[in-house]
Amino acid sequence: MNVRLLVLRVLGAAIAAGLIATAYFNYMRPEEPKPLFRIDKPHPQASPPAKQGSNRQTVPQDQGLNFSAPTLDGKNIRLSSYRGHPVIVDFWATWCGPCRRQIPELISLYRKYNRSRGLVIIGVSCDLIQGDGVKAVAPFVEEFQINYPIALADEQLVDKMGVEAIPTTLFVSPKGELVSRIVGAGHAGEISASTRALLDGVREPASPSKPTDINGHVVDISVIR
Repeated sequence: MNVRLLVLRVLGAAIAAGLIATAYFNYMRPEEPKPLFRIDKPHPQASPPAKQGSNRQTVPQDQGLNFSAPTLDGKNIRLSSYRGHPVIVDFWATWCGPCRRQIPELISLYRKYNRSRGLVIIGVSCDLIQGDGVKAVAPFVEEFQINYPIALADEQLVDKMGVEAIPTTLFVSPKGELVSRIVGAGHAGEISASTRALLDGVREPASPSKPTDINGHVVDISVIR
């Protein structure tokens, strides 16, 4: 046997011994337990985009006194448009004597407090319910030089506002709350006193609302509708 063949045999025996030893140790090493289930850790997810306007606060519904009526120039006037202002709403008619007597006082109050205190006065004519209608209102406004806006009432409006007689004057706070009510022309200076109380934020007890409570200073419209 030559030397070369001997070396090859020895080398082969060594390799075989190494493989056997490796296989033995791998067999004898305990196998690591495998999990029954694969648990994936949740990845942080981006929050869904907020809907447009979702962060806005809900605006409370306006529960204040409100009505809508046409004006002499064909437009529309809405009481709620004057939130933030003290408002006087005067129901009247061209044929109503007590109404005629208190209109000059309203004109004076509007002139005095409209710009200085933000006072709004709305005259609501009832001539569409009884009288000559709209054709009588415009000449009357011009004759008396009424400086505040005029609206035209129908039966539905006066029923909604609980108006049974004219003049009926409502004093409405900047929040739309009814502060006081005067039915009839009343005594001299009563409108002015109620207006100052409205401007100063003083709530007054409402005046009697029945026409029979103020004889001679009021016209009952509940019997002509």
